[in-house]
Amino acid sequence: MGLMTMKRPGRAVWTRTGAAALLLGIALAGGQTQARPQDPYFRTAQRQFLSLEPETRLWFQIFLTSAGHWPAVPNIGYSTRLFEATRRLQAERGEAPTGVLTRSQVTQILGSASSVLHSWDMRRVDHPTRRAWIWLPAGVDLHFSRTADGLEARSWRSRLRIRFEYFPGQNLTRAHEATLTSMIRGGDRIQYQTLKRDFMVVSGRQGPHQRYVRYHDDGSGLIGFDMTWSGEEPPVYGERLATLVSGSLWASMTGAPFPRLDRPFRTPSRGDETPAQETPAQESSPSEPWSHAATPPPAGNSPASEPRASSQAAPPATAQERDDDSSRSVSTGSGFGVSTAGHFLTNAHVVSGCRSIAIRGADLATQPAELLARDETNDLALLRAGAPAESAAVLPLRPGVRLGEAVAAFGFPHSDMLATSGNFTLGNVTALSGLRDDSRYLQISAPVQSGNSGGPLVDAYGNLVGVVTAKLNAIKVMAASGDLPQNVNFAVKSALAASFLDSRQVQYATGGPGERKLEAADLAERARRASVFVTCAR
Repeated sequence: MGLMTMKRPGRAVWTRTGAAALLLGIALAGGQTQARPQDPYFRTAQRQFLSLEPETRLWFQIFLTSAGHWPAVPNIGYSTRLFEATRRLQAERGEAPTGVLTRSQVTQILGSASSVLHSWDMRRVDHPTRRAWIWLPAGVDLHFSRTADGLEARSWRSRLRIRFEYFPGQNLTRAHEATLTSMIRGGDRIQYQTLKRDFMVVSGRQGPHQRYVRYHDDGSGLIGFDMTWSGEEPPVYGERLATLVSGSLWASMTGAPFPRLDRPFRTPSRGDETPAQETPAQESSPSEPWSHAATPPPAGNSPASEPRASSQAAPPATAQERDDDSSRSVSTGSGFGVSTAGHFLTNAHVVSGCRSIAIRGADLATQPAELLARDETNDLALLRAGAPAESAAVLPLRPGVRLGEAVAAFGFPHSDMLATSGNFTLGNVTALSGLRDDSRYLQISAPVQSGNSGGPLVDAYGNLVGVVTAKLNAIKVMAASGDLPQNVNFAVKSALAASFLDSRQVQYATGGPGERKLEAADLAERARRASVFVTCAR
């Protein structure tokens, strides 16, 4: 049987205040294994740890796990196990193993863990049929697909696979025994296994390949995840990741405290600087190099707010004009079809604050559209046509793309001046991440302008590899550095778009490199037929 063989993504609360709480509060706190409660340092570490806010205690353990120092589910209590783990960490660093962390030690832990957490970009993902959720790493380019029993998430090269599934009528004892037996027969060397009243865990290794299985009894069956990965190198760090996913499932099933991911997670960066793309553009802010083709949404700094274009930056992503009523305005952007049921993707900022939305396409007459969902964190929005759109073309999603690969963008820039039939540009993938190594984005050289926001970025085979989102503000960069950048533009990766669609249970096609690349004219026609002109009346 199968067991044997995204509530909307958001961001967690980790701000300068949280970092300061660790640096100041944990300066005397410590970590968890089997210590001696009579040790005078233990009482000091315990007292200071428990003086922290519960969510800060959880985040501290998550940082320890991400840095490779804490292989246990985070909880708000303090134990001898955490104390001993801290002592081992100090001993490895050649420092006095007191179990009481100093300011410099906390700083080092935060620094070593921040890059890992940033690359993972953890998101909450709900099971499609049960009231359970887990954390999954959107930053490793996971591609989601529905299974008969739930969801499967895979990395592009299948180095990581996680199945989050529910099996009705199953028994924990039998499932534990069957899983253990099948893994041993399959050649796995069992590293850990346990069977409790309400959950089971089995983990094993076969060469570089590892597997971690955890299932809980939810009253009518079993729900849990089966995770496999290869190697411990970045960005996966499978054992650390399995610990956090396991902790999230435990919290989901028991109601135990666990950090919320209602807002984008901000990890402290070097020097505690906020990357330029992590805050909405501010008026007259010379340090903000983004402009809308779109201004990217916060990667996680202040509470979520609508991205705003700087009044001194390049034009906003959506061309705006006033209608006859001076109190109202109309803005435009781009989008594209992802399902024959009439679903379309665009950017969240394109449809922000709309009283009404309309779309039209090459094979689609102008009609109203309903806003089904918005993901401000990743600047994505899901629309549904007001009438059946079976005739509209759709683009298959491809979850990975290579550095240097040829790509093309289609959209409706400057619709007040340029062709209303759309604009097609060619370029290449110039980087596999955005500003400050933001793993949500691709950097592309295909020219984009005001109005391209929400349009498709396709590969040479006609697959969707990104959603056009942002461009670098050349004027501000030139003013700050004296250098004028050319065609530095950004697109949200298709893996995040796939995750967003999966969270809304939208059925979409997937694709990959084919045998023959399309001629530019054929590629333009495919992108044109799938794209729509989006109008937002405010």
